[in-house]
Amino acid sequence: MAHVQDLWEKTVTGRRVRTSRYGKGNRWQARYLDPEGRERTRTFERKQDAERFVVTVGADVLRGAYFDPNAGKVTFAAFAERWLAAQTFTESSREATELRLRLHASRHFGHRELRNIKPSVIQAWLRQLQQNLAHSYVRTVFTNVSAVFNAAVDDSLITSNPCRAGSVKLPKREQRKVEPWPVEQVEAVIDALPERYRGVGVVAAGCGLRQGEAFGLRLRDVDFLRRQVHVEQQVKIVRSKLVLEAPKGGKTRTLPLPDIVAAELAQHLGRNPVRDDDLMFTTREHRPINRNHFNPYTWKPALEAAGVAPTRANGMHALRHFYGSVLIDAGESVRAVADYLGHADPGFTLRVYAHLFPSSEDRARQAVDRLLGRRGERGVTGPCLR
Repeated sequence: MAHVQDLWEKTVTGRRVRTSRYGKGNRWQARYLDPEGRERTRTFERKQDAERFVVTVGADVLRGAYFDPNAGKVTFAAFAERWLAAQTFTESSREATELRLRLHASRHFGHRELRNIKPSVIQAWLRQLQQNLAHSYVRTVFTNVSAVFNAAVDDSLITSNPCRAGSVKLPKREQRKVEPWPVEQVEAVIDALPERYRGVGVVAAGCGLRQGEAFGLRLRDVDFLRRQVHVEQQVKIVRSKLVLEAPKGGKTRTLPLPDIVAAELAQHLGRNPVRDDDLMFTTREHRPINRNHFNPYTWKPALEAAGVAPTRANGMHALRHFYGSVLIDAGESVRAVADYLGHADPGFTLRVYAHLFPSSEDRARQAVDRLLGRRGERGVTGPCLR
């Protein structure tokens, strides 16, 4: 049973006597049993506050709404480490998440107890990150941190996630406008690649594969008969080692195989025969391609030879953007473009490529022209709209 105890005085043989704690600290101690049957205590300066607390906490225990006020004493860094160890991420995602939490979160408030990290702390932290990091990356770090706090709420360590407070404002999404390469530039860069890696550029531009997906393409992933490409894995770097993993987000997909890509892959296989489960593109030592070597020593020289500035915007991802722009120019829907590119969210596709889609004005104008153009074909002339 919950009750309130006087810590300053006690009754001895019918007389009130002072205890050794007389005059030290709060006088009134609330004592109660938590849902596990363990005795808990909390002290108050005023008796009425202790009695009010006893009534409230007793009701919470009966309703199943009890919250241990001492539960959130674990530090953010310690809990985040436990949380990360329990996740079912791929190893590359685990490594990336661990790095983001360690460098950009634990460094700021990892030493603080979870219960002491308030929304104001989160907002100040976000403000500091925005001054040094891209807004899109800040949002990614924030998502990881919020997931840690969500887990702490689920474990009843804290009552609410400070990241979800109304006073916490994320930076606005950066409106990236992709400027696709013209086909002449795509051809020039591909032609400048060494013969061994020419097919990598063709399959990236002709099928929209990410760099790691092109590196991870196997012979059995290319169905020349049905003219399809199956994207089922990618080459990634995890703890400085090359590994094969599922595509980004675990999203496998099947793509149409254009004739020009099929012809290029056939020529590549003629020069570099492989077995079904072998990677189609490897180094001279027949090992998986490491992007940290490929980008500076193969891709960058090809850009320079083609007269293209070796900037971040002109990485191999530019070939993927070219593929996306070709689909849009051909009239494919946002949903179709997202599926072909392997985007989990068509909204992301729209944000990146929105400026390439025909405007509603263009569509309206074309629709009216098509409809009213039939009147001329029927020999009807003169104004038709009043």
